[in-house]
Amino acid sequence: MIILGIETSCDETALALIETRPAGAEQSAPGGIECRVISSLVHSQADLHNAYGGVYPSLAKREHGRNLVPLLHKILEGLPVQEPVEPSHYARTIESFRHEIEPQNPELFESFAAAGFLKNKPFIDRIAVTEGPGLEPALWVGINLARMLGELWGIPVAPVDHMEGHIVGSLLSEDSPSAGWQRLRTLPAPALALLISGGHTELVEIGSVGRYKIIGQTKDDAVGEAFDKVARLLGLPYPGGPHVSKLSHEAFEEGISSPIKLPRPMISSGDLHFSFSGLKTAVLYAIRDHYKETGTENGKALPDAFRKGLAREFEQAVSDTLVSKLQAAIEKTGARAVIIGGGVSANHALRSRFQALAAEFDLPLYMPSSHVSGDNALMIALASALHPAEPRAMKASGTARL
Repeated sequence: MIILGIETSCDETALALIETRPAGAEQSAPGGIECRVISSLVHSQADLHNAYGGVYPSLAKREHGRNLVPLLHKILEGLPVQEPVEPSHYARTIESFRHEIEPQNPELFESFAAAGFLKNKPFIDRIAVTEGPGLEPALWVGINLARMLGELWGIPVAPVDHMEGHIVGSLLSEDSPSAGWQRLRTLPAPALALLISGGHTELVEIGSVGRYKIIGQTKDDAVGEAFDKVARLLGLPYPGGPHVSKLSHEAFEEGISSPIKLPRPMISSGDLHFSFSGLKTAVLYAIRDHYKETGTENGKALPDAFRKGLAREFEQAVSDTLVSKLQAAIEKTGARAVIIGGGVSANHALRSRFQALAAEFDLPLYMPSSHVSGDNALMIALASALHPAEPRAMKASGTARL
């Protein structure tokens, strides 16, 4: 089965193609399948959103509309054509969506209607698209493309939960098209997933692939959102996580410590929930106090040593909090494996702490590659492959449905 994945939950426009087949009877593989990556493309809008210090939803929506069809053309190059679309069916499909989609997604509709390559149906068996959680205006662009393609080509469309994508993506051993056929990593039950991204911080208990229970989540800011906000306070560009991490690493190498001790939020709360809003506010107060104590004009560039030390303390506070909650979750659930997913999982300091914790408990630890850690369509196609396609009306949502 060949699956086209579509992902537009935030500010990455992503498409992917994978092929799956049943795993051998003697092989144990999640979902009972093997897969190979045909292609995976991600177009980032980060430079455009940097001017706003974060994701601007209407801009993300517009850029998805502009980028999706050109990316689709690129990803379908070299894929065999199954048959041409009957001209009258093509015309009816365009007109049937015009009234609905052209007013809300003009860039997408105009691009779709002008794309002559769509008149040839490719060898694709299923279209998988992110339904949520995410930014609703952005999600609808991907959903609308999937709906139009499904109608035009007569291919079933399967909605996918973005967070399940992050879980399943971490089970992929190789993300390269050159990797060939592979099985997903074996996942003993019960397992535990810590999903850390710009929009989410969740602890998920996994009975098996497809059986999930959220046992902890943030009460306010997600951890990636906190990184972005702290980066802005430190005068760093968006997305902030890599820049804060870079400053923290420089502080470590140069032996710079912060004289300020930041809180470890909810570390002794007795539950598995998170809160990062107060940590971000503590960084804001530390910067204000610095200006007051040094008699420096508010808003003036901060000294490098101060910025590096504060970045290091912030990253350490985040690490302590996440590791403490993950350890408590392991002990509570009796987890036999741990998955880390989401864009923040690319943070090297965090990965090192997670590896040490997993080694302490003698547990297998699955973390995604750099390509799969961020938002991507490869994980969406893969998550769809583990479930039967069940046609239903889609509804873009910012709420997790795991």
